[in-house]
Amino acid sequence: MKHNIIKRIVTGLVAATMCLALAACGNGDIKKEADETAEQVTEVAQETTETAAEDEMPNPEEELQAVQDSLVFMGGLKTADDAAKKIELCMFRNDNGDIIYILSDEGSLDYGMWTTEDAQTADGQTYVKLIGGMSEYGYYFNDDLVTGIIVDPEGNVYDAVELDEAASREYVSKTLGG
Repeated sequence: MKHNIIKRIVTGLVAATMCLALAACGNGDIKKEADETAEQVTEVAQETTETAAEDEMPNPEEELQAVQDSLVFMGGLKTADDAAKKIELCMFRNDNGDIIYILSDEGSLDYGMWTTEDAQTADGQTYVKLIGGMSEYGYYFNDDLVTGIIVDPEGNVYDAVELDEAASREYVSKTLGG
């Protein structure tokens, strides 16, 4: 939109200059001034067009930072180092209040605003089941909010430890192609 307004202004300036040039055809001094003015208008038009194009080009770092700034970290868990499977899960709240889940299972990344429901492990422990994405997973935070469990799609339960905010925000970057 900004680019269109600038284009209209530049087009108007060029048209005005052309009118001056046509009117000056019979007078050498006026024609010379009109030519110089036309040259200046052309330079300004090129600079304005280049500036408008730069303004419209998204800056990936600024876009990433804007997304990061719009997300509130809610927590993260990863399977313990000695676990048979590497699963990492983090949660963020966006500006609309939605919770966005980012999950990595052995390097396969998935994310979204999945639905949740309460579920129970085979031994009766309650956890939150995530429905959507690649498959159904689950998690539970212990009272300390830095340990818990992660449940894989097959129902296997893994002890989990904290996935800190810095590591979780790296996953946000990965979801945006970074």
